Amino acid sequence: MKTALITGAVTGIGEGLACKLLDEGWQVFAGYRSASPEQARWYGKPNAIPVQCDVTQEAQVFATVEKIRQQTGGTLDLLINNAGYAGNSGVIEAAQMDDYRRTFEVNFWGPLQVAQACIPLLKKARGRIINTTSASVYLTIPMGSSYPVAKTALKSLSLHLRMEMAPFGVQVTSLEPGGVETPMTALGEDVSEAQWNSIPESLRSEYQKHFIDGATAVGGSFKLYAPEIFADKVYRQIITAKKLAPSYLIGPGSAPLPWLHRLLPAQVVQNIWGKMFAAKHR
Repeated sequence: MKTALITGAVTGIGEGLACKLLDEGWQVFAGYRSASPEQARWYGKPNAIPVQCDVTQEAQVFATVEKIRQQTGGTLDLLINNAGYAGNSGVIEAAQMDDYRRTFEVNFWGPLQVAQACIPLLKKARGRIINTTSASVYLTIPMGSSYPVAKTALKSLSLHLRMEMAPFGVQVTSLEPGGVETPMTALGEDVSEAQWNSIPESLRSEYQKHFIDGATAVGGSFKLYAPEIFADKVYRQIITAKKLAPSYLIGPGSAPLPWLHRLLPAQVVQNIWGKMFAAKHR
């Protein structure tokens, strides 16, 4: 039986992937931070093993990996670094550094720490690592930089790790979700309002003259996959693939994003985003 560790598995993408792997006969160590795992659709299923794994807490990460080691004989076939945090950075001029750091702790340092701890088990199984980044790595979004910046760092890390792991038969890729129904996307408008409110009043009027809220503009332009549909696509396109590509962009309406960067000069792409988020579109 193949085994997987999925972080952030209680809701959204992680929950959908856990259910899909269990249905396909995998043993899944399903990571959760503080939310009760009993609410997850996979809870109570055969071969579903809840593990408390806040990716920012070293002790919990090590305890999770030790539990996997003991139950599998020291191997792991698949790590899906899925835990994420949207952040509430506002404009960079007035960004709250504590929140910016928190965004990086969850979206970059956490996955790095989990991957590092799991590598010995993955090498033994010649397994795979899927780092969940975001379609936002292709966007430049005003008032919401911390999340795409952290996810871009994770994508870069994935490429470096991919090269280092290749001699050991461990394949690494980035999963770049487009629109998926998750608690994070459901909170889009609330997050957007919080980002605006995080800007001091003296600056808010200045920025409102030039930009609309980026997160709201992007969120309204994409349809959303249900988590189970998204999970099925990930399983068919990535998990069952013999050889992994460096990255996979999966989500309705997001396919053109990387082509903009491949076909157009960087300044032209920046101009596109500038017009998309310009205040005149209000």
